[in-house]
Amino acid sequence: MLNRAVAKAESKTTENKTQAIISQLTSSTELKSKSAPLSERLQTSLDLNQVLSIYAEYMLQRLPVSALQFISDDQIINLVGNYQDQNSEYSVMLYADNEYLGQMVYQFKCPPSYVNKVRLEQMHKHLTFPLRNAIHFSRLRKVAVRDHLTGLGNRALLDETLEHLSARLKRDNSQSHIVMLLDMDGFKAVNDRHGHQQGDEVLKQFGQLLQQQLRDTDRVFRYGGDEFVLILENTQPEQAEEVFLRIRNALNNDIKLATFNIGVSAGSLAMESFHSAQDIIDEADRRLYAAKVAGKDQHLS
Repeated sequence: MLNRAVAKAESKTTENKTQAIISQLTSSTELKSKSAPLSERLQTSLDLNQVLSIYAEYMLQRLPVSALQFISDDQIINLVGNYQDQNSEYSVMLYADNEYLGQMVYQFKCPPSYVNKVRLEQMHKHLTFPLRNAIHFSRLRKVAVRDHLTGLGNRALLDETLEHLSARLKRDNSQSHIVMLLDMDGFKAVNDRHGHQQGDEVLKQFGQLLQQQLRDTDRVFRYGGDEFVLILENTQPEQAEEVFLRIRNALNNDIKLATFNIGVSAGSLAMESFHSAQDIIDEADRRLYAAKVAGKDQHLS
């Protein structure tokens, strides 16, 4: 009987202690004053990376996290630090109205305390719905700025990217960015002889070939028809010819594409801060046309 009474008393003490911790966390004036701004800040953007960055910055001011990643079904976003095997990992799956959003994977130098886990849970409550909105917006945006056939960036994304780079050049004109417009020589014959369905397959294959020949920092867009645009950041004008030759050689050695007897011509230029997006494309197009007139299968800059 005495043992039961002692156990009951200990249980009550533990329960009271837990309630005290939760009460301290949920009713603290400091936490209340900081939680509201978090919700407000998270709702200021629909950009996924920005929403996660806002959360990470807020969280870092309150918890001793050494590394943080957001992992969803289709991407991994590193938010804080670098992962190390010796650190303690703590993962939380996030849901909004039963919709799985992804995992927040934290690393601590020491296992997180109960108090810190509760703090994270409260911060996650502020994060989930802004995060869901940002994820939905990101999916819609991908559809809006991607070419439906090749999956490459479309003209809308190209214009946006060129404007962004032009703004960067106004701040720092020491950078050198190359814009290259490419056109497939002989593509019309593919459509005429083999049909548009086969022509579409050729366009998709060529788009993949371009991506394979470029750096991760370079970008590829389908401009329209059989024209593609490359943006080569931090690239000198003399390097543009090397990029073109690499693409042409890859095209000539591609087993699938070589059977259609197609080539590639290109025109390129280095961006200037005073260029508009249309100025850049117009000038690249003039140089592409000159390459075609000069005999095709070549690059003019």
